[in-house]
Amino acid sequence: MMRRWIGNAGRATVLCMGLTALALGGAQAESPFHTGVWQVNEPTGPRGLVVSDWLIFENGLPALWLYRKAGTNDQNQFDFLVRRMGQSTYAPVQVRVYRTGENEMKYTTFIKDQEPVEHPAERLSIPNFKNSCLSVENKGERLFGTWEGTSGSTLKRLRLSKDKLTIDGESRAVEITPVRVGRLGIVENGQPIAFLTDAGGDYAVLQWFKPGVTPATMVDPKKEILDFAREEIVRWPRGTCDRQIASRLKAMK
Repeated sequence: MMRRWIGNAGRATVLCMGLTALALGGAQAESPFHTGVWQVNEPTGPRGLVVSDWLIFENGLPALWLYRKAGTNDQNQFDFLVRRMGQSTYAPVQVRVYRTGENEMKYTTFIKDQEPVEHPAERLSIPNFKNSCLSVENKGERLFGTWEGTSGSTLKRLRLSKDKLTIDGESRAVEITPVRVGRLGIVENGQPIAFLTDAGGDYAVLQWFKPGVTPATMVDPKKEILDFAREEIVRWPRGTCDRQIASRLKAMK
């Protein structure tokens, strides 16, 4: 199970997160084929798998970041390094998704010095239906507005506008810098302080920087920041994706 894949694997090297090249493909760009709700068919029975463009969910919340390995950009296969939310290094596990049909894939996990574990998976959701509620595509201004805290955050309420960040009633003047599709950089008095990153589904992650992040580092497409002071999961209160996911998971057989 995914929750077993915790621990450190040495200092992380630098790779671009997710599928940025696909994400920048235009207003009508589709999410990668793995985005959605899946039934993974294991020998012990079916297991639900919920994946946004660059995160695997656990227990209803985004939990594991996916970082595409260089050279694995075939439209039918992606290999990923994995980092657990709140950790600064990659987990010992790697993930491969390989499309075998319009609604099927092979889902493989790799742990060093162990045999790969591969299971077939079938899609329970509709590919790119209305751009897919788990997609980070085409969300427009969604990152601006009001978010609620979750069990994965210390804050209760967050509101972001183009010049103000308000957390639990305390406001600070900020500037906003678009970093990539689904990610905004938050700058205070010229100093980058955080990302707000769309996690897909009803969620986003407020990623507080440690000291030393410069404006150039924040927007560098070749350098992925992995080491944060903390990462806080927030939920869009008007979101309907949780309900859609639950409905799809009920279809497992």
